[in-house]
Amino acid sequence: MEAFGHSHRALLYSFPSLKRGEPSRDGRLCVPSGWASRLARAMNTPSPDGALVFARDVRKTGENPNALTRAVRRNELARIAPGSYMSRQHWDALNEIQRTTQRARAASERWKSAPVFSHWTAAAIHGIPLIGAWPTRIHVIVERDSSVRSRGEIVRHAVGVDPADVVLIDGMLVTSVARTVLDLAVDATFMSAVTAADFALCHRREARIEKHALDEVWEKRLPFRGHVRARRVLDFATHLAESPLESGSRVNMHLLGFPAPELQVEWRDYRGRIGYSDFFWRAFNRVGEADGRAKYFDDALTRGKSLKQILFDEKIREDRIRALGPGFSRWDWDIGMNPRRLKPFLLAAGLPIVPRR
Repeated sequence: MEAFGHSHRALLYSFPSLKRGEPSRDGRLCVPSGWASRLARAMNTPSPDGALVFARDVRKTGENPNALTRAVRRNELARIAPGSYMSRQHWDALNEIQRTTQRARAASERWKSAPVFSHWTAAAIHGIPLIGAWPTRIHVIVERDSSVRSRGEIVRHAVGVDPADVVLIDGMLVTSVARTVLDLAVDATFMSAVTAADFALCHRREARIEKHALDEVWEKRLPFRGHVRARRVLDFATHLAESPLESGSRVNMHLLGFPAPELQVEWRDYRGRIGYSDFFWRAFNRVGEADGRAKYFDDALTRGKSLKQILFDEKIREDRIRALGPGFSRWDWDIGMNPRRLKPFLLAAGLPIVPRR
């Protein structure tokens, strides 16, 4: 078990009237105004706090923007997008979700009108985990009748969006979590889309959404390209998956033809509650646990426990469940996310492949 991540505060916003530099309803500017001090810091010690630096700001100071190019060559700055830079040290420390968010911020500040970020870019801004490589291009939604095409680093989806399905996060307009999941359900892989939907619904997240919210945004958008594909993702999604590994494992089990397991089944013995299992096949009396590295090495999940203590606690937990009679199988990312490895692993555990009707 490896818990899904954090949540972000978002504000509903009607976006058509919002232009670059205007304040949002909560009083924040869509573009940070402290470019001068930011640039001064960057020129002395390039972007020490992770702030973006823009070539246009260099020009406003009368400096030659070629200084930024030279800083890139010296490996002091990283070029994030055309005319946008960040300190190399800070950029290298970011994960893929954070890098995608910074690319979106760079794109947002270059445009006169605020874009509405969508799909993978919106997922990154919301902190939604996905499975697979994060695209380096920025995804935005434009009106259905727009003649502007995707070009360069920008992918434009001419599908339109209801203002009610747009939120404001840190000065950027983003499709809501529900709309983001729906867009991914249309255009992402089944596994990645299910992972996003499971995260949005996860019962452990304070900012979770309910299943009916996904159903409503799907129904409101009908008819649309990919609605059957999206419906399949929404129907398969669950609030009981607690990590991308659990979501991905469940998708692979389904695609391979194994029987669907029960999720988060509670176990008790004479000493009281033991805990919950990720998967349980009642008909075969088999428990399954999907454990990623974060369970043992992420400080937010280990809560100050040593690795030895975590391993010991897991052993006691597994022993108590085994004492109740079920078989017990535990796998990691390399098995759960690889159908060729997961299939023989589950077959060896006594689970059959059920012929599809």
